[in-house]
Amino acid sequence: MHQSMCRVQRGPFVYYTCRRLPVRHAFTTKFGGVSAGHCESLNLGFNRGDDPANVRENYRRLAAGLGVPETRLTLTKQIHDTQVSVVTEDEAGMGLYRPMAWESDAIVTALADTPLVGFYADCVVTLLYDPATHTAGVCHSGWRGMAGGILPKTVDAMAGRLGTRRDSLIAVMGPSIRQECFETDADVPAAMEASLGGMVRPFVQEKGAKFHVDLQGIGAALLQSAGLAAENVIDSGVCTLCHADEFWSHRGTNGVRGVQGGVICL
Repeated sequence: MHQSMCRVQRGPFVYYTCRRLPVRHAFTTKFGGVSAGHCESLNLGFNRGDDPANVRENYRRLAAGLGVPETRLTLTKQIHDTQVSVVTEDEAGMGLYRPMAWESDAIVTALADTPLVGFYADCVVTLLYDPATHTAGVCHSGWRGMAGGILPKTVDAMAGRLGTRRDSLIAVMGPSIRQECFETDADVPAAMEASLGGMVRPFVQEKGAKFHVDLQGIGAALLQSAGLAAENVIDSGVCTLCHADEFWSHRGTNGVRGVQGGVICL
């Protein structure tokens, strides 16, 4: 685990934070909610077969635990694409207290007291914060989104639409499946190289007929190519599959699982 990451426990609520982010934020774990069965206990996904009343209570507990306004929690609608949306006052609370009107794997904002939530259960969720302009974002990227360049597109959207400064922007890649556990067939690295070129090759390890892909390494390289300083790109170093006692891993559960959230709030 990266030296700036912290495991926090408040009663049954367990989450991870990064000392580099001086705003309310969290990478949640399984723990701290009321869901049961394969979604026990802090499941944040309405599409996992959980009782919606339990999911709403989980969000209430999440908001109380982080000290953020529950009614302004704003969610992504993740489809493994590269759409980036700006959260304005008209969108605050979307996905929880307002109907979802977008399909965006990344959402960004300059609004205070508007928690942004992205979801993960192996994929890389990145929290972004610029102390110079007080702007923030959350970005979900599986290998398809990473190949499509959603991370630099998120940085571009923040810079172009919110005035974010690239030289002071901080990005923290949360718990996610890491190279030693992310085994694929040849089609995944081939598709990533077709989109991103030869820069992906140092992050792909061939093991017999299979390949192991370092999504975090690719993400860090893409963020630096988008103008972030190397010291402002932080990889949590936590593998969701290796730590399946604390996190739902899509691979570890064959998809029968709840979902964690990456949350950031100005």
